[in-house]
Amino acid sequence: MTDTNTNNKKTVPSKAHPKVTATLRQAMLEFQRLAVTAKKDGKNPHFRSNYSTLESVISAVNQGNQFGLFFTQEIDYVYTSHMETKSEVVVVTTVRHVIDESTYVSKLPIIMSQANYENPQKIGSAITYAKRYTLQSVYGLPSEDDDGNEASKPTIQVSKPKMKGEDDGL
Repeated sequence: MTDTNTNNKKTVPSKAHPKVTATLRQAMLEFQRLAVTAKKDGKNPHFRSNYSTLESVISAVNQGNQFGLFFTQEIDYVYTSHMETKSEVVVVTTVRHVIDESTYVSKLPIIMSQANYENPQKIGSAITYAKRYTLQSVYGLPSEDDDGNEASKPTIQVSKPKMKGEDDGL
């Protein structure tokens, strides 16, 4: 993530927008103090779980507007070799502040199997996924771990009860 400030002047928030802070960092702090969460309004039948849709995440992060925060997201290509012969598709999320013009920039690659690049719906799903999780990450929104919860649960091994007279293998 990149943090840039292109303008060193400090402007006082206006009376019309009293919650707008002077800097992006102050705005992000005030936003995080709200403890905003994204509503889990999507259902994943494969994992039998609920998740926050992109629309729900956008609705949650837009609460930062009151402090002067806003964001943009775009799809871009990033060259991954020094000869610029290979590139990957990335979602670029930029969080900006209306007063100090600082920005946070985050780039997340779209990761898919090569076969899925021929399927526009798979590409769209991967882009939506990247947009959603990048916004959640940049704004610090809590999210349900869609695959880590199961992986982190302790495994319980149950031994088969031995019948009387079974050999212990000794």
